[in-house]
Amino acid sequence: MRLRSSALARHPDLRDVSRGPAAAFGRSDAAAIEPAGGDIPLLAPGDPRVDPRIATAFAGRSDMATQVRDLRSALSSRWHADAPDVRRSVALVGADPAADVATVAANLAVASAQFGWRTLLVDGDLAAPAQHRLFRLPGDAGLSTLLLQRAPAELQPTAIERLSLLAAGPAPASPTELIERQPLLDALDGVLARQRLVLLSLPMRGQPPRFGAIDTILSGFDGALTVASRHRSALGALQRLVEMLEEGGVPLLGTVVV
Repeated sequence: MRLRSSALARHPDLRDVSRGPAAAFGRSDAAAIEPAGGDIPLLAPGDPRVDPRIATAFAGRSDMATQVRDLRSALSSRWHADAPDVRRSVALVGADPAADVATVAANLAVASAQFGWRTLLVDGDLAAPAQHRLFRLPGDAGLSTLLLQRAPAELQPTAIERLSLLAAGPAPASPTELIERQPLLDALDGVLARQRLVLLSLPMRGQPPRFGAIDTILSGFDGALTVASRHRSALGALQRLVEMLEEGGVPLLGTVVV
């Protein structure tokens, strides 16, 4: 995985994006921002409560875990002057269906909770929910039932301290139309009071992939991280996503290439 902050439109090809440093948008020394003594709560390898792809959750060294913590460090550096009660919200948005947004978002959520932030991970993939499976939790209620006003938001604690999940819920008949109805933070307003960080996992779906109302969905968010597949995402898709975010007034915080 490689992490970049530059707007994709400025890169002549995808190879230039993937060759960048691990965290080009303000990488800081990860050791300097970990809890005192490096005492990060980690699960034993093989713990059945979390999928093995969530490398940040487990003891042992992992390139992905290191790079995700670098990303978390860059975000915390941006917000180091925040008061303790300030809430931040970041969307991880896929450039196309090939981008593994779910795994990146889950790892970043775990790293953020380990840092001490009370974190809410929201699965915005209403067409193909994934987060409840990664955290081995029920998926029979969640964002879709909330948006359809069939049930209040049901936050589920995960095996990771300070990390809660709002699953996607059952797939609705028209997933894109449902999530585009209103700003997501407005829909979640009643459950955000105690959260320090809200992370939205928002893969692109459909052929061609589309989120025509991304400015509505992400209204009020502090920014977005775009996610692309190094070998499968087309540069054109990345450029279109960056343009949509810029036109919608959503700050681009960086790009993750996996």
